[in-house]
Amino acid sequence: MCAPLQEAAKAPDAAGTKAFRETWSKMADQLCELAAEDEARGRLISAGDKLGRAATYLLTAERLQAHGAPGREALYRRMLATFQRSVQLAGDNCERVDIPYEGGSLSALYVRAEGVQGPAPVLVQVNGLDSTKEMKYLVGLPGWLAQRGVSSLMVDQPGTGEALRL
Repeated sequence: MCAPLQEAAKAPDAAGTKAFRETWSKMADQLCELAAEDEARGRLISAGDKLGRAATYLLTAERLQAHGAPGREALYRRMLATFQRSVQLAGDNCERVDIPYEGGSLSALYVRAEGVQGPAPVLVQVNGLDSTKEMKYLVGLPGWLAQRGVSSLMVDQPGTGEALRL
């Protein structure tokens, strides 16, 4: 996937970043097409897994763009929709929630502890710099904790993720 970018890497930053975005977005498009084929055949988990990878590619392509770059917001919104569809089709233990905050809301992802009757501990995970709640989820820690009886709440707090982008 990165082979076509070797020449672009020699170009000025803006050109290289644009080429990176186009290449990674193109691979996401291919994965979305394959996921649609899987979904049409009833292979929902496989479709969800492919969409999860596509969301990762879209997120990676989006986060390297300059703030205010043309098409960046649309790319981010597409990543959100692709990620959500991935979770839905794969049947992942992951729920999008909105947390009231200063007259608006902050978006978050909630992963429930598994095998727990009643209350369970919850780890609130916040990101930093330019990461997102989806990145926190995709790293795998929330699933690992859920298997051990701990819920996770990954929040895009002010200045990061969805709170920053949208």
